[in-house]
Order: sequence, then C-alpha cells, then structure tokens
Amino acid sequence: MKHTKLPIVPINLLYTTTMNYDIKIVGEEEDNGLMEFDRLNLLTASTKEIATMALMLRLRGFSEITPDRQIKKALELKLRSIVGDEEKGTLLTIDCHKFASTISGLQYDIFKPKDEILQMTPMSLVIDTFRAALSEKKEDADIDKPLLKSLMKFKRNFTGNNQVMYLSNRGSIPEVRLTKEDFNTISDLEESIPEPRKVIVNGQLDEMKVSKGKLGLQTAQGMVHVFSNDNDLIQRIVEFMGKEVTITGKAHYKPNGRLSFIDIQEFRSPNVNDRLFSKSPNAMTARQQLLFQAKQGKKLNPLSEIVGMWPGDETDEEFAELLQGLK
Repeated sequence: MKHTKLPIVPINLLYTTTMNYDIKIVGEEEDNGLMEFDRLNLLTASTKEIATMALMLRLRGFSEITPDRQIKKALELKLRSIVGDEEKGTLLTIDCHKFASTISGLQYDIFKPKDEILQMTPMSLVIDTFRAALSEKKEDADIDKPLLKSLMKFKRNFTGNNQVMYLSNRGSIPEVRLTKEDFNTISDLEESIPEPRKVIVNGQLDEMKVSKGKLGLQTAQGMVHVFSNDNDLIQRIVEFMGKEVTITGKAHYKPNGRLSFIDIQEFRSPNVNDRLFSKSPNAMTARQQLLFQAKQGKKLNPLSEIVGMWPGDETDEEFAELLQGLK
C-alpha cells in the first residue's frame, strides 16, 4: 500500500497560532445568562472596532486608519460558543490567530517593534488596550485619542450598574475586569489628551526614517514623525528627501501630552520666516499641561513641568493666572 507523504508542519504553528478567549458577563439585573440579539451585535462590533484601531496604531502609528484587505483578514474573531447560566452569567468563547501567522509578511512601521505585535492576537490587543487605559502609568500607554473614544463606546455593553465583564484567555495573560465605573477613568484620560491642533514645522526629511505613509522630519528640537494616508501626497513630498521642507498639518498627542505625529495637510519649500518661527510641538502648552496634571490628581512642581513648553496659546496674563492657581 502506497502512503502519501504529508508536509511537515512545525509544532509551534500547529498549537500556538490559534488562541481561545473568554468574555464573561455576570451581575445582570435581569435575564442573567441570556443575551438579546441586538446586544450581541453591539458587543461583537465594539470589540472588533477596538482590536482594529489598536492594531492600526501599532502598525501605522495612528488608530483611525482603515485597514487593507490583508489586515482585515488578520483581525478575524470567530465566535466558538455562547453559554448562559442564571447563576454564572453569560460566557462567550472566541477564537483568533496570532499575528505571526497572518501579518508576518507585511511592511511594518519602522518606528514600532515587530516581534511584540507578532505574538499578539486581536483579542489580546483588546485586553492590552483596556489594561493600558486603566493602568496607574496610563500616561505612558501606547494609545491615542480616537482609540480611547472607541473604548468609551464599549461602555454601552453594560446594561446595569452591578454588571461586571471579564476579558481573558484562560490564564496565560492577566484578565481584565471591567465595570461601568472604570469608564470614568477612561473618560478622564481621553479628555486630558490635547485635541489635534494646526501647526507649522520646518525641518529636513530623513531618508533613513521613511516607512509606509510615515516619514521622519529632523527639526531643531529633534525627530518628528509626519504622516499622511494620501499616497499621492507622500509621493510628492518624498521629492524633498534629504532637503528642508515646511509642513503644515495637525499635531496629534499621546496620553502624556507629548507629540505623537503630525498629519500632513500641506508642504512647501521653506522661506526665512519658516526657519525662524516654526517649532516642533513637542509638548502640551502650559494650560494643557496643568489640565493634564489636574486630571491625574498630581501635585508636582509646576515650574519643572512647564519650563521649555511655553510660550503656547496663553497670554502673559493667562500664564500668570495659571501659576497663581497652583499655590
């Protein structure tokens, strides 16, 4: 009898690329263990949105980017089962693959590490994002304002004040426990991040810092990441590679108030005034910094935090009032 020789598949790919995750809901005020169809749709849609935006943030540096077909495929979440129990609540089991088996061949954003994201899954990104937003060190979290808004939408999955939701993968990483009150913390963090604002910055495009849709601009204050989702604009601006250029765009910020990147709107050859007056918006204005400190409940030396950040949008009188208010 002739035997067909089967291809050898590495054991680590057979057993580690597919992961199981649980979403457990307890404490329902009524219909505990049952889930209405509209609510199931809301839960799955909001979970998928967070996973998608978190992945785009890791890969492209900004969460509010529409993924291409291959990335959408990598973000598949498959509902394996729903089990309802009047005492134990509702348990959803979800299957998804590690990114190592789905996006390993993609062109990565060179400003982000590759290996860490390859070992994650869509659901582990959701868990990691909630954990980062609720962490005591959330100002250092790899998270942006649109992604925080997406986390806030998840609050609509809670139908009562006593409800608790657990996100886990059965012990291999710490689970996340969510209550309705936790979204107050997330809301405070989202509000503390400065809104995007228009800036003008001048510098030299660095050919060593170019990736898909994102470039490095070497300014007097250091390297600034500039981004555009418009391929035509990117093709035109790369003509300035290795040369000085003046860019007008919207500055987006991280939870600690530091600049994340600038979304390019226009660019041109620099003139004398650009070199003199443009600056890298590397930090919040004084007013934004004080708001951030207040939101975090911190009592730090205000001068040590504000030095190097002013002038911003404040007048001399407004800045004096801000300092007076800290005494």
